[in-house]
Amino acid sequence: MEEIQFVSTSTVQPTSESTDKRIELTPWDLQLLLLGPIQKGLLFLKPTPQLLANTIVDHLKISFSRTLDFFPILAGRLCVVKNDDDTSSFFIDCNNAGAHFVHAVAENANVSDILGPVYVS
Repeated sequence: MEEIQFVSTSTVQPTSESTDKRIELTPWDLQLLLLGPIQKGLLFLKPTPQLLANTIVDHLKISFSRTLDFFPILAGRLCVVKNDDDTSSFFIDCNNAGAHFVHAVAENANVSDILGPVYVS
């Protein structure tokens, strides 16, 4: 496996104003919390010298920011409230806190390196 170089990390904010919407989680939603985070990524061809990589990353951030306008739950935070009867309630606070954006480069990696079986401890 090739070495991955992290170029930058940032928080992408939605372009719209904060909705301060609260989404209560159901028992079905709570079961899915036990599965752990779902991590997704996108693979792009290495840009040609005429097309600067920073320009592409800037466009991706702007597009991601506009997409968060339609999916405010992705820019929110998971919250827990302790109740008086020693139980807890979970909800998602759609406060437009933003989503994590990581720009990384793997110079000599192939798609087969990423899609192949990987040992996870």
